[in-house]
Amino acid sequence: MPELLPLAFSTDKMVTESVETMNQVITAKLKLKLTADQKSVVRDTTLAYRDALNYTSVIAFDNGKSSKGAKLQKLVYNNLRSDFKLGAQMACNVPRQVAATFKALMTKVKQNSEVIKKGYTKKRFKGLDKAPRYSSRTATLNY
Repeated sequence: MPELLPLAFSTDKMVTESVETMNQVITAKLKLKLTADQKSVVRDTTLAYRDALNYTSVIAFDNGKSSKGAKLQKLVYNNLRSDFKLGAQMACNVPRQVAATFKALMTKVKQNSEVIKKGYTKKRFKGLDKAPRYSSRTATLNY
């Protein structure tokens, strides 16, 4: 039985994390109790993060649909810090997230071409015809 540890978040619910020997991703949906000023800062940060994702997506698309996070980071890091006012960790997360999106889309394109060759469909996957667009307010945080 894994040991349960409380996480340090200010929420109306207690969230626990399972600690095991294997790697495990744990997602927690939290309701934050924020003041009006804090809400404004979080809103601005999530909008800046989303805009940074869209900017990086266009750069990746224009540079051969790159799915390499390190390559993208070299191209966009300074702009993410200065233009979007993102912190260092967020400026590192953005290119990795965009690279993962491109990698997933490339996998879908490859699978689609195999299905077309087998004659199961004639419809071509159009996910990489233009740069992916992020519409939701979001932010990825690392523990």
